[in-house]
Amino acid sequence: MAKKRTNLKRKIEEDIIDIAEDKEDELLRSFEEDDEDYEIIDEDENANDYEEEPIIIQENINDSDLEDEYEEFDTEEDPERKKRWGKVFTIILTILTICLIMILIDVISVKKYNKGPYFAIRTHRYNDGGTTVYHGIGYKVIEYNQVQGRRDKEIGTWSLKYNAEPITIQDIDLAIEVRNNEQETYNKYHKKFVRIISTLKDVNQEERTITIGFTDEEGEYTTDIICSMVEDQENLEDFTIGEDITIIGTVTDVKEKTNTRPIRIYISNCFAEQ
Repeated sequence: MAKKRTNLKRKIEEDIIDIAEDKEDELLRSFEEDDEDYEIIDEDENANDYEEEPIIIQENINDSDLEDEYEEFDTEEDPERKKRWGKVFTIILTILTICLIMILIDVISVKKYNKGPYFAIRTHRYNDGGTTVYHGIGYKVIEYNQVQGRRDKEIGTWSLKYNAEPITIQDIDLAIEVRNNEQETYNKYHKKFVRIISTLKDVNQEERTITIGFTDEEGEYTTDIICSMVEDQENLEDFTIGEDITIIGTVTDVKEKTNTRPIRIYISNCFAEQ
């Protein structure tokens, strides 16, 4: 009886060992399967990583290609663009140079020679005998042609005003101004329309000039004012030397006294009354 119990106990222990071994094998297999799943997942992730790298590389390659193409495009376009801008700049510079030359020609012609303008457009005409207004590129010319008055030309900016009212002065006052400061007097009266009250000194009918002025005993302020008469002035032979006379005209030059001659002032486009 005791022997049977011992055998049964041994049998039970063996079964328990077998069951434990089976469980252990089952657990090991499950762990192995889990490890395989993990390895597959890792391989998949690595595969994904591996697949993404070429995409990034490809994108970089594409960007580089685009930059190269852009640089090639710029390289091809720059010479043409520079050539076009060079032509535009040359055209603008040529136009500006031509305009500047036109302006200088008119300014010099009007101011120095009382000629022109050659490159300005007539824009107005006054009913005062024929005074005409011209407009050029940034400048304005008034060509005075009054019946008995101003007959010169004046140039300035577009704001230049019509002005036919002369500056009235006595010959002695003009002589004192010149004697004190020739350059300042020249700047003050040059190209100005003046009325001078003086004494007739001489008449030259051939040259159509008269000389008026002031004379002092010491000769310090003696002044000769030489007036070129307009063609309309026909009664020169009627003037009396030594009598008072009034002239109107435009001052063209002022010269200081020297050892051989007195102060001289030159007036153009003169009308005279005695």
